[in-house]
Amino acid sequence: MVGRPGAGKTLLARCLPSILPPLEPDEALEVTRIHSAAGRSIRGRLVVERPFRAPHHTASAAALVGGGSGRPRPGEVTLAHRGVLFMDELAEFAPTVLDALRQPLEDRVVRISRQGAALTFPADFHLIACSNPCPCGLGPPDCLCSEANRARYRRRLSAPLVDRFDLRVALGPAAPGAAPGDASHVVRARVAEALARQRSRYGGRPWRRNARVPAGALSRAIPLDGAAGDALRNVAERCGWSGRGMAGVHRVARTLADLDGRPDVAPEQIVLAAGLREEVL
Repeated sequence: MVGRPGAGKTLLARCLPSILPPLEPDEALEVTRIHSAAGRSIRGRLVVERPFRAPHHTASAAALVGGGSGRPRPGEVTLAHRGVLFMDELAEFAPTVLDALRQPLEDRVVRISRQGAALTFPADFHLIACSNPCPCGLGPPDCLCSEANRARYRRRLSAPLVDRFDLRVALGPAAPGAAPGDASHVVRARVAEALARQRSRYGGRPWRRNARVPAGALSRAIPLDGAAGDALRNVAERCGWSGRGMAGVHRVARTLADLDGRPDVAPEQIVLAAGLREEVL
């Protein structure tokens, strides 16, 4: 999410746990083991709520992805396993720290090699991030930054990292007098119904969510009819997406259909998913 300070980016991000379903039993065991091994207090009980981790932008690569001197320790991406990693002021993180995220986002594990040993930490998390549009935060048309400063700010976020965000949206302040949206418990019920549809669809397969369907299996697991397939190819060609970007829009469109209770993906859901992948910086 990109927008001016005060647009509500951080508030929206911190509301995300309120619409996520509780951990499933096997996920709860995973998360409990991780937090116990990391020395975090779990008070002898099973963790049932999805983790929400929000590291400060001064965090090091070791703090974020794990490692460190001596005995390697799990980082924030592992503590956020089966939950959410929230990175506020994304462009303020060091570029080397941000680039360290690319491998966990792709493989959903962290691999750390040391002399005589190699460790693998789980890291299957949702990444949500916020950023200002430029260093001054105002963005066009009121931006006070020089073009050189804006370009330097954009370069802090590498194209390969930005490409891994399936949802990229620009936010503006809410209009005065705008009606509030649905309450969290209403949205959470819709999310739970959509997840139930996904579990039913993928029964017997090694994934449960649209987001985890491998790119090579999309055409079999989430087939598109002629009109939806044409819409996806047309918009991908027009926008010049990578294969990863095209696969991401395919998955998002299927999720939108699940939220609407539709058995198939309609062209309008392809268009909406494409609109949620804006060029925000």
